[in-house]
Amino acid sequence: MLTLSSCTSEQLHRSLRDGSFRLYLGQLALKVSSDIPEFIAAFRQLYGDHPVTLGGGEYDFDIAISAPALWRRWLRRNASFEFSGDTPFLPMEVGHAHALFEWGLNWAIASFLHHCLIIHSAVVEWQGKGVLLSAVSGSGKSTLSAELSEQGWRLLSDELALLDSDLKLIPLARPVSLKNSSIDIIRQRHPMAVIGPLARDTHKGTVAHLKVSADAVGHNLVPAVPKLIVFPKWVENAPLRVEPVGAGQAALRLIDQAFNYSILGAEGFRRLVALVRTTEAWQIEYSSLDEARDALETLVAEHG
Repeated sequence: MLTLSSCTSEQLHRSLRDGSFRLYLGQLALKVSSDIPEFIAAFRQLYGDHPVTLGGGEYDFDIAISAPALWRRWLRRNASFEFSGDTPFLPMEVGHAHALFEWGLNWAIASFLHHCLIIHSAVVEWQGKGVLLSAVSGSGKSTLSAELSEQGWRLLSDELALLDSDLKLIPLARPVSLKNSSIDIIRQRHPMAVIGPLARDTHKGTVAHLKVSADAVGHNLVPAVPKLIVFPKWVENAPLRVEPVGAGQAALRLIDQAFNYSILGAEGFRRLVALVRTTEAWQIEYSSLDEARDALETLVAEHG
């Protein structure tokens, strides 16, 4: 299948303008439209290895990153996120367009992809074993998942764990969101990593996105079997601390981080109970990414 990076600039711009562009994120097909050059440049840079088509076709979500009403253009260059023609969010300045796309896509998945139990969690795989890294925002899970992906772990997602009815983790490998100091940390540790443009002064501070590996994209149709649940927390200057978490406590924590647990009702309860019964749960407190990675690899080897 065609990849985004193999499209010519003319092909890409025409397809994004006329509504015939499709982006494939594993099982998810997106119709993406845009005429904003800043978004298109970042989109091409960060999704270059993803499969696409330029001639239309079926899709799950219809997303557009477009200029808002004409009168706004005279006041400030802004970008809007449109979902099936609706605009669920206020416009943002054009330099935030790609971040807006990623945030909007997270919202769309969490709001509508209810054949999966959706948990706020990064998902990675090591030696064929799936690991959920579930934590509240600000705990460093995206930085940790970015580090792991640059060290040979397979990344399925940095933000959303999708658990299907067979208790498999559905891949959704796409750019990893890095915020504030995390951007420079990953840049310094991995100088060859591809990091997109900075979106400054957003509601989350400065945001940039890390391009995921071609290998992770190439395995976007290969589910992972969950073996470990890890609750990570970065604490400045803290010594490494690794402790087990009981199944009941793990379930309560995951319910707090699940977007659609109540929507799925009994089925959500069934999947969550089965998940904590068939995996081990641990919590890790760390200040060193190297120590955290070593600890996770040891957990996978000994308990996965």
